[in-house]
Amino acid sequence: MAFVTVNGTRLHFETFGVAQSGRAPIVLIHGSTRTGASDWGATAPRLAASGYQVIVPDCRGHGQSENPLRTYSFRELADDLAALVPALGFRTAHCIGHSNGGNVVLVTLIEHSDVVQACVLQAANGYVSADLVEKEPLLFDAERVARDAPAWMEEMQALHGPTHGPEYWRDLLRLTVQELISEPNYTPADLDGVRRPVLVIQGANDRVNATGRHAHYLAEHIPGAELWLPEGVGHNVHDERPEEWSARVVDFLARRGGQTAGFQPGRLA
Repeated sequence: MAFVTVNGTRLHFETFGVAQSGRAPIVLIHGSTRTGASDWGATAPRLAASGYQVIVPDCRGHGQSENPLRTYSFRELADDLAALVPALGFRTAHCIGHSNGGNVVLVTLIEHSDVVQACVLQAANGYVSADLVEKEPLLFDAERVARDAPAWMEEMQALHGPTHGPEYWRDLLRLTVQELISEPNYTPADLDGVRRPVLVIQGANDRVNATGRHAHYLAEHIPGAELWLPEGVGHNVHDERPEEWSARVVDFLARRGGQTAGFQPGRLA
């Protein structure tokens, strides 16, 4: 069990594998209401077996990481990610995010590109589409969850309750949906300024992201971005196609992870 304090907040993280000289680590950012372990527990060891050190934090306000101000924003979590990389002794990292974690990585890519060696955006949103504003408040409504999705409620209580209290899941849902229907909102011009290698992943049957064509939007406007839209797959591609997902991500990093001009991956001096 490891902790590090960044931006005044104590974050919990796990590591897999050994740091390699001259090779940036992979940082995996989990999705909404999840933790690093619950989202990436099966994925992190596979990536580590490919020769990377893999760092899996709990975002602030999730799992064992503090949330002193009871806040939740993609920019705040991106600030934490940008501070985490050098705090652990690295110049840059390959940043991979799933769902809201993909949004955090996207904001990091735009606002803190100096710590990003390459990134993978899975099930991320480039902008707030009308369908998200319509459907997400109902999905994240605490009373609906308690009534119709008790297993999800119990999962959140188990993941976050020991650190934040048994009723914190209600705050987490409220804070999450407020942010999800407000941010991120990047224009094509914003995305055109990206100068890092990017792989965009979205399941063809993703009920959250497919309607708004978020993966297409990101891939069309980020220069040189690669796009993978596996058929017959939903929101959790890394869990639904684990071996293929890992192979594609490792191949992408091998081909393009060293192309960031002016940056030397590896540990800080």
